[in-house]
Amino acid sequence: MTGYPSPLARNDRGTAAIEFALILPVMLTLLFGSFEVTRVINANTRLAAAAQTMADLIAQQSSVSSTTITNFCNGEKLVMTPFSGSFLTTTVASVTNNGGTLSVDWQDTSCGKASSITNATTLANPLVPDNGDSVIIVKAGYSYTSPVSYVLHASYALSQVAYARPQRTASIPHS
Repeated sequence: MTGYPSPLARNDRGTAAIEFALILPVMLTLLFGSFEVTRVINANTRLAAAAQTMADLIAQQSSVSSTTITNFCNGEKLVMTPFSGSFLTTTVASVTNNGGTLSVDWQDTSCGKASSITNATTLANPLVPDNGDSVIIVKAGYSYTSPVSYVLHASYALSQVAYARPQRTASIPHS
């Protein structure tokens, strides 16, 4: 025996195919995982923008009605583009400091069948320190469903809270 390897041991044809077959699942997992994470982050960012847009629009009014809130809700759904606005729920509340006692002036849950904000006065406490101060609170929720769900969960319940002070009046009445 001369110490040379057999011809089969020197044959390296197919090595690249085997390496590719071993690396492919890892690369696909990274690809789909980064796609999913990016989409969830993008949906959450758009939800924050939608909630802040709704708060800003309401804060610019001298009074609001159910029709006004519905129109702003439709605009808020457009901010969620390219995501579907049908999974968006929004609750709007106005909280005022009346002589040291915080009170909820009104709440509107008509946008997407949202639930009421149970802790509106707690959320507004640091924002309305003086008598007569008022703040608009918008709590938006979005039910995100991943189109792939290869690495992460199939769905996420996202939520954001936005605040805005009334700009034209001390507080904004709801009619």
